[in-house]
Amino acid sequence: MTGEQSEFVSSLLASVAHLSKERDDLTDERTVLAAELERSELRVKKLVLAKYGHKTEKLTRDELMQLLLSFGATEQEANADAPEVPHAAPPDEAVEQAPAGPDEPAKTGDKPKKKRPNHPGRTALSPALERIIEPVAVPVEQRLCMCCQHEMQVVGVVDHERVEYVPAKVVVHVERREKLACRQSGCRGDITTAPRADEGGSRRRAGASLLTQLIEAKCDDGLPVERQRDQWLRLGFEVPANTLYTYWAHGTSLLVPIARIVLALVLAEDVVGVDDTSLPVLDKSRKAGIYKGHLWCFTGRCLVAYAFTESWSADEVAPYLISINGHIQCDDYKGYGREFKLPDGERRVLVPPERRLGCLMHVRRRFYEALKLGDKRAARGVELIAQLYEVERIAKEQQLGPDARLALRVERSLPVLDHFDAWVDGLVTTCLPGSPLGKAAGYAIHQRPFVRRCFTDGRFEIDNGHTERVLREPCIGRKNYLFTGSAQAAERLAAAYTLVQSCRLLGFGARDYLVDVITKLDAGWPMRRIAELVPDRWARERGLLTQRNEAR
Repeated sequence: MTGEQSEFVSSLLASVAHLSKERDDLTDERTVLAAELERSELRVKKLVLAKYGHKTEKLTRDELMQLLLSFGATEQEANADAPEVPHAAPPDEAVEQAPAGPDEPAKTGDKPKKKRPNHPGRTALSPALERIIEPVAVPVEQRLCMCCQHEMQVVGVVDHERVEYVPAKVVVHVERREKLACRQSGCRGDITTAPRADEGGSRRRAGASLLTQLIEAKCDDGLPVERQRDQWLRLGFEVPANTLYTYWAHGTSLLVPIARIVLALVLAEDVVGVDDTSLPVLDKSRKAGIYKGHLWCFTGRCLVAYAFTESWSADEVAPYLISINGHIQCDDYKGYGREFKLPDGERRVLVPPERRLGCLMHVRRRFYEALKLGDKRAARGVELIAQLYEVERIAKEQQLGPDARLALRVERSLPVLDHFDAWVDGLVTTCLPGSPLGKAAGYAIHQRPFVRRCFTDGRFEIDNGHTERVLREPCIGRKNYLFTGSAQAAERLAAAYTLVQSCRLLGFGARDYLVDVITKLDAGWPMRRIAELVPDRWARERGLLTQRNEAR
């Protein structure tokens, strides 16, 4: 081979190597673009579900039927009243199916007709509602019997109810005090005025019932103060907005000492649920004039307490968490695993792993999202978790105590939980870690020790749904009033939520409680007796606690 031929071959080989490298680079770039496209499609699906999808995590009838058909079920099985997701039975449970008997219905494509249940009728109205009864007599010409022409006797009545709404009204109580003056000639003119009927009462124009309405409407109905002002204007009560905010600040500031006692009682319980939500706060010193604070919710057996922090930092919520000596049920917020330095120099994890309880709702939510995004394999996880909740439903219906509920869980829940864990472990080897189902499996494995601990004691719930439900009221209200005026206002708002929502959990309305408490505090109730005004103690003295809450 000549030198020119060798040079040509070397050049050709270099060109081939260069083209091969470009091809590999294009393949790698294509793989990256395909992965990015898949992530983009997944984000679009999530946005579409967030905007147009169902908010509830329950499957609709049509979705469940399509899911069952995709797993190989027949139309008759998919349309059953209590369908089950088909799955392969474990080897030790597999049995040969018996052939269809003569009485077994034929499996055709026709949907069986469902028997229409009898309509239960109208919902009965509460006997506590005021009733105006208008008696209507049978006309004179119809009171004689058509057969014997004798007058018929009354044997009963037929009631037709019509519900009417009577608008609320604002009443002004005027205490007209007599004023006397001497009119005798040559007298220096002595003047006296009748004393106040209640010398220790409030000197403010707003009475306790008005302050109660402001607080209850905002913390229980989510009505901002401005919207309440519009309602009162329609009733003829015109009051400036700044005056109403002054009333609100005064009423809520009275409740702060009681709310702090409730918070201390909740944190001292054996099991405390913890969750939080954001709360925008106005602050002119910040760049945008507003910052995102956080409202923390702590739940006990029958009381709930709220606390405000100016950020989501674990250091700010640490004083509350380190004061809990019982078990703490929470989500996967990373701050719960941070170390915190105590005043004595000891370092401690905010939520110690040995006292941490998980939340099965958060585990289920990720499998449900994977299912909604098109991965049908997640249906098995959703079904197994549904079986665990079925056991909890039975325990609540039978009103089992802690020991009996634990025995039921050991018998029925732990085998299902073991099956679920084994199924999740199998997913890790077959799913991409970044896929929705892979993320759900990874989260379930990370939370496994905390979730399984919930099944070791009958006092523990298997999720933190109780805390999430009582946190819903502040979330709804925040969408209406948008923000709070300052950090001090946020602390007063947390105190108001503490008492209003505690009354709700105890099973009675907050109105009578707030009227009584605000009246006493405004009249100078001694701080050494402030514990008497805690909602559960106040209600127990008046016999207002339900039997369920007394048992709790």
